[in-house]
Amino acid sequence: VRCSEVRVDSLPAFLRAKRADGWRVVGLEQASDSVPLHHYTFPRKTVLLLGAEKEGIPQHLLHEVDRCLEIPQRGLIRSLNVHVSAACTIWQWAQQSLAPAP
Repeated sequence: VRCSEVRVDSLPAFLRAKRADGWRVVGLEQASDSVPLHHYTFPRKTVLLLGAEKEGIPQHLLHEVDRCLEIPQRGLIRSLNVHVSAACTIWQWAQQSLAPAP
C-alpha cells in the first residue's frame, strides 16, 4: 500500500489530478449516499480520503469524492477514531486485492 500525506490546502488539486489519471477517490464518511464498507469493491487504483476527528471530510472536499463509504455500526455513538477507521478500510481493501482470482 502506497501512502501519501497531502497538505489540506493542496488536496483539491491533488484529488483532481489523481482522478484525471484514472484513480477513483473514495471518502470515508457517513453521508446520505454512503455505501457500507463491506459492500464496496475497490478499484485497483483507489485514493482513500480521510477526514479529521469529529468534523470528518470538509464539504468542499466531498465534491471531489467519487464514492463515500461508511463502516456500519450499532448503538448511540456512530463514530470511530480516524486511525481505526483507516485500518478497517485498508484491511477490507487488502482482503479484496490479495484474494485469489476466481
